[in-house]
Amino acid sequence: MSTEIFDPAPYSNAPRMSLESGIALARALVAACPKTMPARIHKAAQKLAQHTDNAQAKLALRQTALGSISEEDKRLVDQAGDGSWGALRGRLLAYAMLPAAEYPDAKRAGELVVILFGDDGLSFLTESYPVQWTTADTILKRVDDAGLSPDIDRIAGPEFLDNIRKRHAKYGAMVQSILIKTNQIHVDLAAEVRALGHAIVTYATKVCAHVEDDDPNTITEARAALQPIDLHREAIANASQTAPTPAPVSPQTP
Repeated sequence: MSTEIFDPAPYSNAPRMSLESGIALARALVAACPKTMPARIHKAAQKLAQHTDNAQAKLALRQTALGSISEEDKRLVDQAGDGSWGALRGRLLAYAMLPAAEYPDAKRAGELVVILFGDDGLSFLTESYPVQWTTADTILKRVDDAGLSPDIDRIAGPEFLDNIRKRHAKYGAMVQSILIKTNQIHVDLAAEVRALGHAIVTYATKVCAHVEDDDPNTITEARAALQPIDLHREAIANASQTAPTPAPVSPQTP
């Protein structure tokens, strides 16, 4: 009779890990599952793989958010958008200063300034990026719904409204990126680590339950299946031992 004893206790708690190292550990556990294991253990390994895929997807979302449009890029898009609206308003204001008796469109230019910008002028350009885009989009909707494009193009030139629409499309993409980032940046990675740790423990518990004390083959299979956890903990222990000790802080003389 075999005297080898298998202790399941070390596998009843999740090892210390980050989400990245936890994903690597879970992948290693799935790969290490012996082919001779019964179907129920392979099914548990598949569930662990699914949990790992979910965790990796959340990590990818977070990384994508952190690596999205830079502050400098946002500033450039904002400046271009502000400039396009300033150019149109300035063009219409300049035309409105012409003598209406000689240039009939001067009156219409003044009316368009009021219709498009009202008493607040370009003050909306000082708001947050989403508010700026929403206000600009509302103005463009007013232009389209009221059929103002022909008058604007005739008085200011078609380039001005065309420029606004091009900058507005890029501004909208920037705002969407910001909103997505705001949503993704708050992915709770700590919760994902806990969930993945729980999935690892659940799998390890089922592997431990496979062990029969009087069957050395089941002990060998369990040790092989759980070896990635042992190696993971060993690596953490070695890293802790080799980490440099902080230099002592000398007391300051009052």
